[in-house]
Amino acid sequence: MKTTTRQNPSKNTRNIRQNSSPQCLIPLPSTWVTLLEPPTRSCYDEALLMCQYPDSHWAAWIPDFGEIKLHSGQFCRMS
Repeated sequence: MKTTTRQNPSKNTRNIRQNSSPQCLIPLPSTWVTLLEPPTRSCYDEALLMCQYPDSHWAAWIPDFGEIKLHSGQFCRMS
């Protein structure tokens, strides 16, 4: 008779989530990104990067919201 040990899947999933960070992104103009915290609850959670400011922030466009200034910690690569 085979015996197997069963791991708690929710514990494993939780550990993976805690250890994972947003996907690395080298921002480029004309790239769609996912917003980690959209500016309003009613707007899209995706934005199109338009150009980079000298202070390393980005001008981005969110559909049905408009232009916004973001820093690289506010978005990640779309999966």
